[in-house]
Amino acid sequence: MTSMDDQLGLRREQRWDLVWVLAPYGLLVLAAVASAVFDHVGWEHRLVTLGIAAVLGGWHGLFIAAHSRLGERRSAMAVYFVGLLALTTVLVLRSDAFQLFVPGCYLLAFVTLPGWAAYVGVVAANVPWLVAQGSDPRATLFSLAMVTPLVALTGGMIRAMERETIRRRETNRELVAMAEENARLHALLVRQARETGIAEERARLAREIHDTVAQGLTGIVTQLEAVDDLVPLPVRGRLAVARDLARSSLTEVRRSIEALRPGPLQDARLSDAVRDTVGTWQEQYDIAAAFTVTGTPLPVHSEVEVTLLRAAQEALSNVGRHADATRVDVTLSYMEDVIILDVRDDGTGFDVAAAGGFGLTALRQRVRALSGSVDIESAPGVGAAVSITVPVIGVEQ
Repeated sequence: MTSMDDQLGLRREQRWDLVWVLAPYGLLVLAAVASAVFDHVGWEHRLVTLGIAAVLGGWHGLFIAAHSRLGERRSAMAVYFVGLLALTTVLVLRSDAFQLFVPGCYLLAFVTLPGWAAYVGVVAANVPWLVAQGSDPRATLFSLAMVTPLVALTGGMIRAMERETIRRRETNRELVAMAEENARLHALLVRQARETGIAEERARLAREIHDTVAQGLTGIVTQLEAVDDLVPLPVRGRLAVARDLARSSLTEVRRSIEALRPGPLQDARLSDAVRDTVGTWQEQYDIAAAFTVTGTPLPVHSEVEVTLLRAAQEALSNVGRHADATRVDVTLSYMEDVIILDVRDDGTGFDVAAAGGFGLTALRQRVRALSGSVDIESAPGVGAAVSITVPVIGVEQ
């Protein structure tokens, strides 16, 4: 990218390039008009002179005006300049009026010739004046001795200013690039700081929940189990309901703590976490469950891991509470660019269109946030299959 100053500078250069291209035409037209009006020669001589002037204009256009920027064909500029001087000399010999065009040769020497060749071209540009008819050689040589150094000095100053302009433009581009890089690094630092703050806050919430709600629910379950044999039989049913409710709430709290843990699971521990979840669920509900991993486990971003683990917990929780299943199969598949979690059961099934509990809704939202998808296949009496697909988002090094 270029800065606004660079763009303005380039536009100014393009305008000046157009001036250098068109200025010789102005001098050539002026000299041709003066020759046609003031030369006391026949019309045949005038027409031949104007024809040579037209050839000179075409020569200039062929090498210079036909290109979008000057100097695109430096290798051909020497040929151009020699032809320019030859045609100009012929015109000056035919009409003194074309001495008006000679200053344009000085200009074109610096515009078209590279390096020191431009100074040679300035000296050579004197040839048309030296061969001009009727001029005093001593006056001409004296004039050229004054004009040539002045033109060379002026051209050198212009070239120095051009080099300085180019240097400043390059410096500006470097500064713009540095500013963009600094902005990118600043945005990266801000994002990393925000992610660190979020991770620290999640860790704090996890500790608070574990030390307060989870411990309190654990105590409630323990107390309810302790008084189970001390209350009358009719009350035990109520206590059992309260105990199961407390256990279920404790499971949900532990699930929330697990989801809040900061940082990615190192050494591809996602498969181990899902396996532990399946084992714990099997012990809790006393339902046969199998867990399979396909592909090569790899570390992925924490959001991917938490989402998949949360999906496994939610799907298994729904099976345990609603499906009346006798077997569950959980498969975690690592593919090239996605990870797929499949949970299948042989339970009673359900109407997918009517399923809209908070757990599934929250799961869909979480998966969509990772550009993933949740697919559910089920019908009453045929079990259910839940498939969660999320893209592989690697751990930033």
